[in-house]
Amino acid sequence: MKSMLAVSFVVALLSLSVSAQEHSRPSSTPTTPRTTNTPRPSTSPSNLPDTGGWVRFTSPEGRFTVLMPETPTDKQNVEQSEHGPFTTHLFIVRDTQSVYLIGWVDYDPNFNFNRSLELEANRDNFVKGVSATLLTTKTLEIDGYSALEFTCETTDRIFKSRVYMVGRRPYQIVIGSPKGLDDSISLNRFFGSFKINRP
Repeated sequence: MKSMLAVSFVVALLSLSVSAQEHSRPSSTPTTPRTTNTPRPSTSPSNLPDTGGWVRFTSPEGRFTVLMPETPTDKQNVEQSEHGPFTTHLFIVRDTQSVYLIGWVDYDPNFNFNRSLELEANRDNFVKGVSATLLTTKTLEIDGYSALEFTCETTDRIFKSRVYMVGRRPYQIVIGSPKGLDDSISLNRFFGSFKINRP
């Protein structure tokens, strides 16, 4: 099965890469957006600065709270598939060196899937989509939820990710950093702060 969440993450990462390249060289002609979804900052009142300089971001719709370097932009997209309509939500922050992503998918209620295979599909399609090599993978239980943690690398970046299954909703969080950068403090802060708010 092709995970819609992993595909959306890959598209987001590729658009960030293209955007970074476009900003690094002057352009004489205006560019047109590659997507019909306009990123918008979240206006959640709980997005208050944390004492460490990061922002505590809460998504009421996503039912999660997390620390990020700044308030993320939100990209939402509704698409049709052979399994019915699905909605992807992506929250993205890019600092001077790393990129931070959080996303989830709401599938059509009639679409039945295997939870373990969905976690693996997210991992495998993400790794394939960014043309990376899988370095490590392990299954976990985090806050009572089944999760899969993995690390993969491309020629210039290391991606570390966790995929959670919460009810029928898969979540994925990712940090991507340049090779050789010690991102352990940011990684621990980002991953450690991600909490699903139980209904």
